[in-house]
Amino acid sequence: MELKPRLEVLKRNKWRYLAMVIGFFLLVAPFAFLTQGIFLAIGNTSTATIHSFCYRSPFDQFTNAVVSGNFAVIVISVSAWLVLVVLMVAVFAGPLFCGYMCPVGSVSEAVSRLTPLPNKWRIRIKNTKVTRSIRFGFLAGFLAVALIVGQKMSTDVASICCRYCTSTTVQNFSTALMTGDASVIGYWSSATLIVLISYLIIGGIFFVGGRGWCLFFCPLGAVSGLAHAGGAKAGLYKTSYIGPNCKSCQKCTVNCPMQAIGTDREVEQTLCIGCHECVNNCNFDAYEYKRGKEPKKPTGGEGGAS
Repeated sequence: MELKPRLEVLKRNKWRYLAMVIGFFLLVAPFAFLTQGIFLAIGNTSTATIHSFCYRSPFDQFTNAVVSGNFAVIVISVSAWLVLVVLMVAVFAGPLFCGYMCPVGSVSEAVSRLTPLPNKWRIRIKNTKVTRSIRFGFLAGFLAVALIVGQKMSTDVASICCRYCTSTTVQNFSTALMTGDASVIGYWSSATLIVLISYLIIGGIFFVGGRGWCLFFCPLGAVSGLAHAGGAKAGLYKTSYIGPNCKSCQKCTVNCPMQAIGTDREVEQTLCIGCHECVNNCNFDAYEYKRGKEPKKPTGGEGGAS
C-alpha cells in the first residue's frame, strides 16, 4: 500500500489505533498501569504484568469450578472479574476489548499492516462459516483440555502453557525493549521461535488482518464473539451491511482484521470485534454500526403469501 492510502486509513481509524496504543500501556509491563492500579487498590504487592490479566486461566478455573462446585477461586481472581467485564461489554456494545484494547491482537495486527506485503500473498478464508467452525472447534478443545488437566495441573504443564503463550512473548519483547534487559532472551529458546512463527509471521504478516491467533486460539476472543452474537440478536449494537450501497470495491474484506466479512459481504457477528474498520474504510456507506434488530425478510410473495 502506498503512503497516501496508508495515511488515509490512519486518519479514518485514528481513535481505534490510539486506543490500541493505550491498551498496551494499560496492560503490558513495565507499564501495566491498569493492573498496577487494581493491585494497589486491593493491597496486592505483586508486580503487575500482562499475565496479571491472563486470558486463559479464568476459563480453566470456571470449567473446573462447574465440575467441582467450588467457585471460590473465581470470586477472588482479578483476571476472572476483568474477563467478566470484557464479556458484559461484548454483549451490549461488541467485543470492544478485542478490537480496541487487547495488546496481543494489536501487536500482530500492527505488524501485519506495517508490512508491505501484497494481499495476494496473504491467507484469507473467504467462507466465514468455515472460519467460525475452526474457531469454536479450538475453543471446545481448549475447554476439554481444561477438564482433563483439572485444577491439579502440574508445574511442568503450567510451564508449557506459559512458554507457548503469545502474551509471554509480547511481555518479553516489551521488557527487553523498554528496560534494556536482554537476559529475558534466554527464556525464549525454541518455544518463542515457534510462537513468533505462528503468531507474528503466519498469523500476523501472512494473514489478512493480522489476527490469526485471535481468530483461532484465544478463548476470550471466541467467547466474546458468542456474547456479541447474542447481544446483536437481541437487538443491541452490531455492524450491519447495507447491500444497495455496496459497489464491490473489496475494501471491507481487505481491511477487516478478523475476516468477519464473507463473500456475500454480510458480517459474521461471532467473528466481528466491533473495530469499525469496514465502516470507516467504505466510501459508499455500505456498513453501519447501529442498535436494533434487522427486519425479517419475507419468506414468500407479497404480504407473505406464496
